[in-house]
Amino acid sequence: MLTIETALGPIDAAKLGATLSHEHVLVGMGEDIAHYPWRYDMTATRLQSIKELSEAKAGGIDSLIDLTTPDLGRDVEFIRDVSAASGVNVIVATGIWRDVPRSFWMRDIDEIADIFVREIEVGIGETTIKAGCIKVASDMGGVTPEAERILRGAARACRRTGCPISTHQWAPEEVGRRQVEVFLEEGAPMDRIAIGHSADSTDADYLEELLRTGVYLSMDRYRSSRPPQLEQRNTTLKVLIDRGWAQSSCSVTTTPPPRSSGARNVHQPQARLGTSSAPPSRPRRWSPRASPEEPSTSCSAMSPGTSSRARPGRSALAWRCEI
Repeated sequence: MLTIETALGPIDAAKLGATLSHEHVLVGMGEDIAHYPWRYDMTATRLQSIKELSEAKAGGIDSLIDLTTPDLGRDVEFIRDVSAASGVNVIVATGIWRDVPRSFWMRDIDEIADIFVREIEVGIGETTIKAGCIKVASDMGGVTPEAERILRGAARACRRTGCPISTHQWAPEEVGRRQVEVFLEEGAPMDRIAIGHSADSTDADYLEELLRTGVYLSMDRYRSSRPPQLEQRNTTLKVLIDRGWAQSSCSVTTTPPPRSSGARNVHQPQARLGTSSAPPSRPRRWSPRASPEEPSTSCSAMSPGTSSRARPGRSALAWRCEI
């Protein structure tokens, strides 16, 4: 049986159902909630999160992948409680976003990988909640030395465990190209990697260059006010489809902060959970990590063990919305 790690423990992959592939149940931006608790009403925040995920469940969403990292204020126990109350399966992440902690700047890369592997195989913090994916990020200005250490640590953790990687890139500067170079240098399994924010580029040649290395593209930010606009994003996607790269369903994210104490209507999600494009009859779905006993493929529509390397003629575009 193929199993997936969630905040409530492992489940049969067949029970994932309709899955949103990049979400944030709660974004706390670092340690603010822990250090300044009087500023936040976490009871109201928890109730709001349960309400929204319950609405998503009623709308047909069964599972979501939460890619919130420690520097984004990851709280897996909060996620566990919201998952249990709403009935939505939540897969949580290890890794680091853009705000690389100073403790990682000089840390040995294998030690960074060990941290990620521990959260994948043993549990996050003092909990038994295991990560089902690895989040990494490189933004405007390219891959910094600190971010490169995280990329290499993630690649080594992915190679050791099979746990997939989802990246954040600055597509206007084609930062995904350097991310891919690092992953190749580290010998990471490229069919376990999705390059994020790829819809921020209208250069189909650049995007196809990434696809030909074997990675997936995360075509996201479809509700963003930043360029390119929706029509341009769709045009780029259509070009890739016409070149033989398949279509996939779309996940629209929310990035909810905690409610401020005493404030009214603070929570302003970017988009409603559960919004999606009309998926094809067999939508491509990027799998979170399965149990070590039976590794998952990168496409849930494929049988375990089937090669899932990106190539024209099969599904290779995964739409995600991420920060």
